[in-house]
Amino acid sequence: MPEALLWDFGDTLVDERWMRRCPQAWPGWEEAWVAVMAEMADEWNVGAVSSYEVFAALSDRVGMTLQDVEAHARACCDRIVFNATAWRVASERRFPQALVTVNPDLFTDYVVPSYALGDVFDVIVASYAENTADKSALCRAALDRLEFRGDRSSALLIDNRSDLVDAWRDIGGAGYWFQSDEQFSRDVVSLLAVHRESV
Repeated sequence: MPEALLWDFGDTLVDERWMRRCPQAWPGWEEAWVAVMAEMADEWNVGAVSSYEVFAALSDRVGMTLQDVEAHARACCDRIVFNATAWRVASERRFPQALVTVNPDLFTDYVVPSYALGDVFDVIVASYAENTADKSALCRAALDRLEFRGDRSSALLIDNRSDLVDAWRDIGGAGYWFQSDEQFSRDVVSLLAVHRESV
């Protein structure tokens, strides 16, 4: 049984493609988004560039005004699709838990307040604020802020990337590789001793 949960966000709790939705008048948005992310995502995720700089790059590529880019980004963040079982289990707050995510300032500015994530998670650790995309380092920071005093082997990281789960296990943590919400709904019964009727 875990004593603390460390939840990833994109493609674990939610479909991480939320920023790819095209505004009706600007069909080139998704192509521009992919191109700008290829150039800027790594720096954005660790706070080396800001949303303003990313929005400016998108504005240049798509031809939208900076204000329209920001408005569309906010609208995308207001329409995130959650994985039903994973989100339900997280929302039940069965254990002390943290949200541990590689995400930029846009996440804290738009996503966290839109979904009241601070009411679901005891701690939110985002890479841009920590200036690192090292998931294990983010997990260690989360445990410190949770004031977790148990063994690291009872701190369970739930993440869609197997390499990050393996890295956390390599330093003594517990990990679950999230592959789909359907699989999670089958595994959660034994993983967290959740009664099947509650999932």
